[in-house]
Amino acid sequence: MKIAIFGSTGFLGKALLNKALEKGYQVQTLVRNPAKLGEFKQKVEFVQGNIFNVEDIQETVVGTEAVLSAVGPPQKKTGKPEVYKTAMENLVSILEKQGIKRFIHTGGAVHPGGENENWSMGRRMIKIYLTLFAKPILEAKYLEWEVLKKSSLDWTLVRPPQIINGASKGELIADEKNLARTKVYVEDLAEFILNHCCPR
Repeated sequence: MKIAIFGSTGFLGKALLNKALEKGYQVQTLVRNPAKLGEFKQKVEFVQGNIFNVEDIQETVVGTEAVLSAVGPPQKKTGKPEVYKTAMENLVSILEKQGIKRFIHTGGAVHPGGENENWSMGRRMIKIYLTLFAKPILEAKYLEWEVLKKSSLDWTLVRPPQIINGASKGELIADEKNLARTKVYVEDLAEFILNHCCPR
């Protein structure tokens, strides 16, 4: 199975890329700086560019069956959340036109979801912190979600808490209604995304 991964040189993206190759997926990816692929550079097909360019998105997803996005939000107060909405609109439009239905996107720890959710105090504290000190992150992720909801894709929004390094524990629990934990190991999250969102 051939998949496309966006954000493959980031913290989660690298783990996704590594596990995807271990599991035998063919991978196409979009990178600004190919050197950041390191040892994976010779093992994947890559397009040099960025998620904000329509032509680069188009070239990256051609011939794939599913797309994973681990693109991070703006990290500074001066970030521009609206450009992430435009990027998501472009990506969704391209996938719909090419008939690529399966799309898995990484949201944020305090991303809104369905009705009647139960949030732990830890998650609520994270939201307060982000609201005060990193509002563009919340805005960007919300705008992306609004675009996804209107699409015809078979999409999944993964809303992990803080992603941390460390050995895999194999204890990840996915629950749409109860957002309890405040941390998840990157290896466990990558494994979950590939096993549950892109089964072979």
